[in-house]
Order: sequence, then C-alpha cells, then structure tokens
Amino acid sequence: MFNNLAVCQAVLNALPDATFLKDRQYRLVFLNRKACELFGKSAAEMIGQTALDDLDARLVAHILDRDRFVMETGEPVAFEEQLVTPTNETLSFIVRSSRIFLQSEPYLLVTLNDISELRASEAQTRYLAYHDILTGLHNRTALYEQLNQVVVPAAGPDGAAGGMLLLMDLDGFKNINDTYGHPAGDFVLCEFARRLQGVAPQESLVARMGGDEFSLLIRAALSRQAADTLCESIVKLTQSPFTLIGASPFVTVSVGATFIGPSAITAGELLRKADAALYEAKRLGKNMHCFYSESLDASLTSKRRMEKALALALSSGRDISCAYQPLIRSADNQIIGVEALARWKDKELGEISPVQFVALAEETGLIIPLGKFILRQACREMLRWTDLSVSVNVSPIQLRDRGFARMVLDLLAEERFSPERLELELTETAIMNSDANSKAQLVILRQAGVRISLDDFGTGYSSLSLLKDIVVDSVKIDRSFVQFVTQLKDTAAIVTAVSNLGVKLNLQVIAEGVETAEQKQFLVDAGCTQMQGFLFSKPLAQEKLAALFDDIARNPGPDANPSA
Repeated sequence: MFNNLAVCQAVLNALPDATFLKDRQYRLVFLNRKACELFGKSAAEMIGQTALDDLDARLVAHILDRDRFVMETGEPVAFEEQLVTPTNETLSFIVRSSRIFLQSEPYLLVTLNDISELRASEAQTRYLAYHDILTGLHNRTALYEQLNQVVVPAAGPDGAAGGMLLLMDLDGFKNINDTYGHPAGDFVLCEFARRLQGVAPQESLVARMGGDEFSLLIRAALSRQAADTLCESIVKLTQSPFTLIGASPFVTVSVGATFIGPSAITAGELLRKADAALYEAKRLGKNMHCFYSESLDASLTSKRRMEKALALALSSGRDISCAYQPLIRSADNQIIGVEALARWKDKELGEISPVQFVALAEETGLIIPLGKFILRQACREMLRWTDLSVSVNVSPIQLRDRGFARMVLDLLAEERFSPERLELELTETAIMNSDANSKAQLVILRQAGVRISLDDFGTGYSSLSLLKDIVVDSVKIDRSFVQFVTQLKDTAAIVTAVSNLGVKLNLQVIAEGVETAEQKQFLVDAGCTQMQGFLFSKPLAQEKLAALFDDIARNPGPDANPSA
C-alpha cells in the first residue's frame, strides 16, 4: 500500500510548473521541488512563510488581493505576473490559483507556468515581422502600418504638403545576380540600404519592400524644391561603385514619389500613386526620379472599369468562383479540410489577381457581397464531403458589420451546412483593430460552433494578450516564416516557439506555404499539427478537387502524397 502523502509529494515534485499550497492565512504548507528552485530556498525554509518577503509592495498587494478573492469566492483566477529571482533575473509567469478543500479546510492551490521564453520569442517575432532579414531595414508590413497612421495636415502657405512617399527600384539588378551570383546581389542590396539611410531625413521610415525595391516614408512637410533635391541625392547614391573582390558591378536607381496631400487617402492609394510615378521614371529611361501627377493616372479609368465589372459579376452570380487548397493533417498526411479562395475571370478583363480585386472590393464596399458569395458557394460545393472542414477568409470590414454573425448563421442554415465544419480566418491586424461589436460577433459565432483562426500569425502583433482577448481555435504561421525555417536559425526558433505556444494554449498550429519536403519535416518536428502549400496541392476548382479525392481513394496509404 502506497503512502498517500508520499505519492502526492512525488507527483507534485515531478510537475514542470512551480506548485504550492497556501492555508487560510495565506502561508505555505507545501511546495514542490520546482517552487523551491524558483524561490531559491528549501521547503523547510519556506513552510509557514508567505513567500512574499522579497517582492515589492505593489506586487505583494496585487497577489494578496487575488488570493483573498479566490479564498472567499471559490472562483479560480489566472493572470500574468513578473517575478525577480534571487539572481536578479526577471521571469514572466502565468499564475493560476484555485480553492480546494482538504479535510474540510480551504486551501489555495497555486501554479506558476514560466512563459519567459515565449515572451522573449514574442519580442523577436515582432522584430522579424517588421524588419527585412537581409538589410535590417523595415519591411513592407511596417510601411503599411505607418502609412495607415499618417495624419495628413493641411498644405502650408508655401505649397508644402504633409509628407511624401518614395518608391525606389534598382535598375539592372538582375544582371548582378546572374553575373556575379546572389551573394554579390545581397551585398549590393545591403550597401544601397546603408547609403539610403544616410540621406533619409530624420524621423522618416526606410523600408525594403522585397527584391530590389525600397521605399521611404517622410512624415515632415516638404516643398517641391526640397523634394527634388532629396530625390536627386538618392539617384546619385549609385554613382559610387559597389566594390566587390575583383569586380565593381554597376546599377542605377529609379525613384517614384508622391506627396501626401491634405485630402484623405488610403495607404493602398498612396502606394499606387508612387508606383505609377516609379513606372514613369523607368519608362523615361531609368536612373532618374518622377513625381506623381493626374496625367500619369491612366490606371484610374481601368480601376473604375474593374469596379463596375466586379459589381456586375456579383449581382449576376457569374465569373466569380472558388478554388480550394487542401489542409493536411501532419500526423497521418490526410486531407482534413480546405481553404476557400476567391477567383475572378471576367470575359473582357480576363483573369484578375485576388490581390487586385479583393483590395478593390474592400475599398469600394463590395467586400460585403463578395464575402457572402464566396461563403455560400464554398458551403454548397463542399456539402458533398461531410468530413471536411472549410476555411473562409474574413475582411475587417465584414467583421465590423453588425449583422455579420446573423448573416453567417442564416446562410449556414439555408445551405444546411454544419457550423462545426466552418472556420473563419482573420488576420492579427483585423482582430487588433476590432471594436466591441466585432468581438461580440465572434462570440456569437463561436457559441454556435463556428471556429476562428488567426491568419498570418507573426506578421502583426503576435502577443499572448491578443490570444487572450479573442478566443481562437487555431493559428496560422505565415508563409514568410515557413519559407526560411530550414535556412535561418532565428526564423526556425520563431516557428518552434509559436508551435509550443499553440500546444500550451490548446490551439491547432497550421503552417502555410509549405513547398519542400525539408520544410515539412521541420514543421512536423516543431509540432505543427496541420499544413498546406504547393508541396501537397495548389488551389483546385471543385471538379479537380473531386478528382484528387478519387485518386487518393484508388491509391490509399498513410504516407501517400496528397498531390500525387
């Protein structure tokens, strides 16, 4: 017969979290080995103490308030605290406290879950999410966020505007990669980034957009003359050779600029205008700068034409369709769901990229009917596969609609599609910017059985507080991290940390953009529970998806590649 006390002590000592019991006077009556290590004292020294002697008064008061609440009400609590160890190391913990009764006496059972490594990885994740790994500059995500925060002042008496956005592209950069190799190309990109930072005005944001494209966001007002001078100095940056061992490759730079005027404008519109000016600079011969003007805006007519065509397609129910990318379960390589992706092929305009028409739909308000159309079509076409989940992307604009949850649930009822099979994907930024109504919509949907997924995890705020504010069922690791997991140690560490976070919070961890077997193996080892990407299958129309399932049925096997 085991000694019950000895068994309990052995079990508690084996727990990875610091665990202890407090009596009615909030004194320690038991603590496990991990708790002794944390406090730097033996159990004999701690029994009968409150374990609060070395803490600051504010923290002591906070902990005692929580202890009294749990002891008096019996309601368990969980909160985050930072503790300073005897070695002056600051640690972050999730503290969980609950009331239990032993021989009719109330006690507090407290556990401290160390999340210090996750907090550190959060900071690293945020840095990587907002910075270009190669050059150390800010990236496209950081630029978009800053553009959205730009406050446009009225123009000054000298004609100065409220700032300026510049896009730059290195002319002839591909030749450097082809002639001298990619390491040489990387050197040129880093050196140009250093030179660009040297001429950028203070308080401006310098970013690498990707490839050989850079941007500069200036928040201070500039006169046209000052803007001309700055652009000319940027063009001259490439006149000094980029000296390599045994070579001096030559490139030039083209610059497109647009003033941030006094009228309201979106980040996308600013980028479009700067890009139109950049295109004109290249058309005129490169190695020069060009400012945006209305005469360059031939795309405006095309945009209006596209808007009219999209509205017609939605009202008629023609030309817009769904493609489905399979979602693979890591444990057995089986298809367990699909992500529904919008596709549009107009008879006159041809096939239009989702990047174009989804952004246009958000700008014009057509995203509401477009989102409803895609959801309905996905439910109808996936009804035949009763064991598959269906993921649908949701725009922040849809989420702000007060009738969004009711629309989704009514549509599911009309199509006889189970709410438990539907997963709505939202970006971190969308959730972060959501208001009380948006959060209420999500609560209604989750109570009905609809699952919520946090898409593009790592490219936004990536904080534990975000996951606590909005209850989600899964997180998707962004493809920008997945593509480098086998090449960059920092990125590999981030993916592993996110997977561990998912396990601790009982979330499904989905990796998107998986393209190689090496990436897949790393993600499986890291703990990702689900994957999708071209390694398994590209997005497929309904009939091709059916053919894929038929092929799998004819060639079953747990290790079969779904795309085979």
